[in-house]
Amino acid sequence: MRFQKRVKHIEKKHRPGKRIVKRVQRDGLVVEVAKTDTRGLIPYKTIAMMLLLFVGMKGLLFAQIGAEEYESRVSSLEQGQSVQVAAAFLLDADPATRMIGEFVGQFIR
Repeated sequence: MRFQKRVKHIEKKHRPGKRIVKRVQRDGLVVEVAKTDTRGLIPYKTIAMMLLLFVGMKGLLFAQIGAEEYESRVSSLEQGQSVQVAAAFLLDADPATRMIGEFVGQFIR
């Protein structure tokens, strides 16, 4: 009876989708606890990091070539085909891009 109970507990602990975490209790005893893997389908941190990097790159480009040249290049993209119009929409100088560009521009020039 006790053996079967222990076997069921071990099988339950090692099911797919579970991970084992070792915890130290107050009395110093190390206990293994099974946790379900609750990762979401959408990697929010990765998407946020990619957006921050994209805006940062736009700001660096804005600082490198200057506001007038940047705007002229984006406006020339708006005259192109649908992919170029979409790129112009993404590359348009938003307030965050301008702020990063002005800040970095102080150090570049």
